[in-house]
Amino acid sequence: MASSAPASLLRVSERVAGILSERIRSGVYSIGDPLPTERTLAADLGVHRRSVRTAIDQLVRYGLVSRRPNCRPTVGPSSSTAVSVSVESRRQTSSRISASNLIALIMWRGGGPLEHAGTAQQRIFWGMNQALIEFGYHAVFLDLGGEKIGSEEENAAREAAHLRYIRDQGFGGALFYPYSYRQNSELVREVNRSVPLVLLDRKIDGIDVDFVGIENRKSMFEAASHLIEQGHRRIVHLTHFEPILSVQDRVWGYLDAIHGSKASETLEMILNAPSYKDDRYWTLIDTVFRMPKEQRPTAAVCVNDYMAVGLAERLEYLGLSIPGDVAVTGFDNIVPALTNGIGLTTVAQPYEEIGARGVELLMRRIQDNLSPPVSMELPGALIVRRSSV
Repeated sequence: MASSAPASLLRVSERVAGILSERIRSGVYSIGDPLPTERTLAADLGVHRRSVRTAIDQLVRYGLVSRRPNCRPTVGPSSSTAVSVSVESRRQTSSRISASNLIALIMWRGGGPLEHAGTAQQRIFWGMNQALIEFGYHAVFLDLGGEKIGSEEENAAREAAHLRYIRDQGFGGALFYPYSYRQNSELVREVNRSVPLVLLDRKIDGIDVDFVGIENRKSMFEAASHLIEQGHRRIVHLTHFEPILSVQDRVWGYLDAIHGSKASETLEMILNAPSYKDDRYWTLIDTVFRMPKEQRPTAAVCVNDYMAVGLAERLEYLGLSIPGDVAVTGFDNIVPALTNGIGLTTVAQPYEEIGARGVELLMRRIQDNLSPPVSMELPGALIVRRSSV
């Protein structure tokens, strides 16, 4: 149905929606916070309040903003633009929507106090939701376990429950971020025969399905090369020794930079970083960074932002400063600053685009189920902040 709003109003409101959307993504307006009043936004942007109201209506439809009666619009998706269900509450999904028009995002909810402008999960969902609107589908978030990732067995059980649910209910498709990547292979293969799946970030061995991730190897190469360009020659890579493609590619990216360095004295060092703050687990890293100044690493490139935060706290415990004693980089750009306020150099992932590209692959699969699987890797972007310069 065509809009009855004047064309000039629509053009202005689209511009306002673009500005507000960018402010949300950049963290000017945080998730859960109310937007400024229509009067304030109109004065700020030099437009009529009707244009602001129309723009907010558009953001509500896109899932970037939600409304409640007698309250200012709030940043974040609402239940009117997306159905969010857990295993326990999945039977409460609205029966007014055909299951074949539902596309699920099966993913850990995640998030943390240091993140800004929405978690990675929320941003993937936004990109997915906006793309689905154009195709007449509805987005559903299937939470894999709340705020903390469980054990591999717990994750496998939750993933299996969600996979069976979308199969049994006849969902139109799903974007799936597998955590128990070494289990459920046969179930994933079975479900994919009836429900198109697109894997995010992690591939599953022996499963030929569509995939969307980022150029992990190239992106980590750029992060390590940045440290080399800053003059560092003793650079340690902190990672988790896991058989995950994205993790392994980041190790290779680090090695590419070290081995490709024109400075022959650049040293290679890879350490398995602990997942706990208990002093017992930091013995090796403490030993490395307590070496004499002329021997210890002067820089650390971490496999993700949270590992960079953990290392920064440990370096402070050891009496070392960032970046004075040790330059530090992360990966993901979900934590823009360390706990001491120093901006974190990191690689930004295009989360919204990951969601949108996943939808494109699903639509392609729905139209032609016999087409060969596509593996899509999107470029990351190095964001240089104070922690490395």
